[in-house]
Amino acid sequence: MKSEGVSSESLLRLLLEQGKDHALVLIDEKGMVTGWLMGAAKLFGYEAEEVLGRNFDFLFVPEDRERGVPQSELDIGSRFGRQEDDRWMLRKDGVRVWVSGILTGLRGPDGKVAGYSKVMRDRTDLKEHVELLNNRALTLETETRQKTIMLGTLAHELRNPIGVLSNATQLMEMIYPQENKLAPVTQLIGRQVKYLSTLIEDLLENARLQAGKVELQVEPVDLRDLLTDAVESVVSIQEKRQKTELILPQSSIEVCVDEVKAKQIFVNLLSNASKFSDEGKTIWVRVITEDDQAVVRVEDEGRGIPPELLPRLFELFSQGETGRDNASLGLGLSIVKQYVELHGGTVQARSEGLNRGSMFVVRLPLVRKGS
Repeated sequence: MKSEGVSSESLLRLLLEQGKDHALVLIDEKGMVTGWLMGAAKLFGYEAEEVLGRNFDFLFVPEDRERGVPQSELDIGSRFGRQEDDRWMLRKDGVRVWVSGILTGLRGPDGKVAGYSKVMRDRTDLKEHVELLNNRALTLETETRQKTIMLGTLAHELRNPIGVLSNATQLMEMIYPQENKLAPVTQLIGRQVKYLSTLIEDLLENARLQAGKVELQVEPVDLRDLLTDAVESVVSIQEKRQKTELILPQSSIEVCVDEVKAKQIFVNLLSNASKFSDEGKTIWVRVITEDDQAVVRVEDEGRGIPPELLPRLFELFSQGETGRDNASLGLGLSIVKQYVELHGGTVQARSEGLNRGSMFVVRLPLVRKGS
């Protein structure tokens, strides 16, 4: 049954005459323009009589013409049937426009290329937007690096006075060992000095990482021993009477790592799990192998991670508020991510939300057999 209304051929003709969003240029096998249709005049500023019979390379910027890009497009279109690209092209008034285009090789009944069609669209607005975002990203990256260096310098300057306070506290404990009235004060000062010392060292390490000054001393290490040592090093787990379930395979799992820095990865993750879990809670450390990777999961039943924080959890100075005592500068997790990536691995954080615990998954390359 024949449908009523305008025929498809008529609609196609109307599209070619009235379509303005895309430019359609028809080109013969030698690269000469034979058709200037749809929005070609609007996009490039030429009328049809000005371009018919000319080689289509006049649309390309001089540097692309010098590199032979127009002929290369025809060659690829002839061989593979199509060529898709995004590039700067020239209007009649000399203004450059960012054009997204597809060149198609058109074959006749004999199978040979009879010519080409090139459909193009002006995407200068999109290009400018992308460049603006790239410039902003570079600016933010530079500002972040400068802030990190500044904080590293500040941390370095704070080392000396913190060291003096630490020595003074130890001296008070030695001189007045029996003074019960002073004991709570010296213990309080000692705890705060220890916290500040850790914070300063994290700031310095982040500054070194940002500056690319951290070098790894790698060697084959049994991951089971490294994790056992890391669990025993986290004092807060014992202080808060928390339990650790270390689930390890019976056979050795060798990874090629800087042992000190790899241990710090898991100390930071375990300390984080301990900090955000209540007394008596359990922290699990599970290890498996998948293909050529060792996979370590550090899981807790603590206060969890808000969904909005997950995408930026490993960023320097990312902060989460799940209670007044839980504010975090994100220094430890930032170090974790950078250390893991230096070893050629990845780290991910997972949580179903507040008060539903969290899991950190670290993947590190296994030592290749025979290496």
